[in-house]
Amino acid sequence: MKFLNPRNAVSYFSPAILLVIVPLSFIAAPAAPQNSKLPHFNDSAEPSLLAERIVGAMSDREVLGQILMFGYPGERPDNNILRWISKEGLGGVKIFGWNATNLSILAHTVGTYQKLAVSSRFGVPLLVATDQEGGWVRHIKGASSITPGNMALGASRLPLDAWKTGLLLGEELASVGVNMNFAPTVDLFVDPEADVIGPRAFMASPHWTGILGLSFFRGHEQAGVISTAKHFPGHGDTREDSHGTLPMVNASIETLQSRDLIPYRTLIAAGIPAIMVGHLAFPNVTEIATPATLSSVFLTDLLRAELGFKGVAITDDLFMYGARADGIPLTDVCFRSIEAGADILLVSHGPADHRSIHRRLLTGMKDSLFNSRVREAAVRVVAMKARYLKRSDSLPIIPDVNSMTLPAPGAKEFFLQQAARSITVVKKGSIPIPSEKAGNVLLAGSYADFLSEGQKRYLGAQTWTLKYRANTDDMERQGQELLRKARFFDTVIVLLPDKETGILLNELESIAEKVVVISVLSPIHLSHVPWIRTSLAAYGTGIESFRAAFAALVGDYVPEGKLPIPLNLDP
Repeated sequence: MKFLNPRNAVSYFSPAILLVIVPLSFIAAPAAPQNSKLPHFNDSAEPSLLAERIVGAMSDREVLGQILMFGYPGERPDNNILRWISKEGLGGVKIFGWNATNLSILAHTVGTYQKLAVSSRFGVPLLVATDQEGGWVRHIKGASSITPGNMALGASRLPLDAWKTGLLLGEELASVGVNMNFAPTVDLFVDPEADVIGPRAFMASPHWTGILGLSFFRGHEQAGVISTAKHFPGHGDTREDSHGTLPMVNASIETLQSRDLIPYRTLIAAGIPAIMVGHLAFPNVTEIATPATLSSVFLTDLLRAELGFKGVAITDDLFMYGARADGIPLTDVCFRSIEAGADILLVSHGPADHRSIHRRLLTGMKDSLFNSRVREAAVRVVAMKARYLKRSDSLPIIPDVNSMTLPAPGAKEFFLQQAARSITVVKKGSIPIPSEKAGNVLLAGSYADFLSEGQKRYLGAQTWTLKYRANTDDMERQGQELLRKARFFDTVIVLLPDKETGILLNELESIAEKVVVISVLSPIHLSHVPWIRTSLAAYGTGIESFRAAFAALVGDYVPEGKLPIPLNLDP
């Protein structure tokens, strides 16, 4: 395998290759009855006008259904979700990892849901959404691609790579019937300890983040998948995770304007169809600790009035504790979110909560102002569906289980080359280290693929599997054990995926001259081992990333990736 020089990356992809989309066979949605006076999703009309007609003819229950997106348990079609679709006109379902362990079953389940949705009197299909960001966030697994991740795209700084990543991931999602992806993540790398985002960010630069996010969006758009930029207004400046708490971001509105909001300005100007709002509090902006998902300051004043966003605003999962941190009932959280300006409420589980939320909002629709707000949201949702799911080149609404193509054609080759373009020499030290000069080699790491790829390049190398421990003393003891073994080797190549492994690595400082570190995910953890003399940064944990890193280490090519984040390596 030859690895592409980054300077030649653009010329490598001819326009003919880039414009190929794998044809997908599909079952068409049933046409509207010829004599029906009701508007139908298959009618020929401009998307916004069609949406206004359909929503105008809907009952309150049907309108409310369009702004709800629910998760479901298991892999097979869920009876509760089937009832929500048939009886309440549910507008969307979210695919989580537990739904997608078998991709044939997933496609069958999606098809079952969609057949029921398009047989309704208005024929409006479901939004079928997931989180397939690339890198470590990959809810649909199986044969789907493991990409080098966003930070690898930030290291290579090639918009073409971001576009191709969005295209390939989009084709894979389309193959199983997923038509909406909660990506790209355009949070900035701001706080070095913010592991909840970490390598999910492209980089620290807001302008480059906007460019790469836009390129990813364009790739998804060509594949027919709806992109959702997240987590508005920015999750990169907090160490807290909104799954378990309400993160406080102390940035001022001026800081947000000059930093976190720049990618959103770029994407909104380019027509991004959807934006996910995070459960993040900005007390210096709103004066009180209110999640952005419940704040009209963010959802209406900033996102709509100032930034000019005309698409669909969707909440992060409202079951997360960050949305409910002040103790108010989930039903009231949902009411307040819609009132503040959200268009889709994402609620992962479960059936009892879904029912109580529906009752609360349906009762609220007796108020004319709230009713108008819900209908406004539903118009946006149906218009987005019409804009994306009725194109002449749209992905199949109902996937063909017998013609799924995963990974996408050419994906493995592309992601190997993209990983190679991202590899970054952090400290050159003794790089390159060809196998004939390495002597006796010890490979130490926590990923099996890292060890096996290393053994392919350093024949006869011995391996030592690192075991993750949260306890500092345990990590130090492991480091001491590794040191005792490493003294008998000429070259010790260690994988660094997290801060905890850095604790272990520090035990090897006395043999620094023979230690080589390959960091993965965020290279920020190299700042915890400043004594290291030889280090490379890779960014993914798939086999392609490890293969590219070892190819650079032995000297197959000269890596030209640039650090996407600031890094202090002073000892």
